[in-house]
Amino acid sequence: MAKKEKEVPKVNIFGKEYTQEDLDALTPEQKTFLQHRQDLMNKLDRARFNLVQLQIGLRGCEDSLKAIGMEVVEEKKEEK
Repeated sequence: MAKKEKEVPKVNIFGKEYTQEDLDALTPEQKTFLQHRQDLMNKLDRARFNLVQLQIGLRGCEDSLKAIGMEVVEEKKEEK
């Protein structure tokens, strides 16, 4: 039975795959920008999650208002 070669983990950045060895060879400036990019991507994911959570909470409050007999009037957005 042939031994399986251990698969080297890779990271895909802008469509190109990098190994840890490749990442270790980056300049300090490149590493810093990659860290900033990852942090910003995480914050965007968290913001999307929070937006959905807020929308669900708002819907729940509006449903409760309707249940106790209060009419919810939607504000129309003005066109620019």
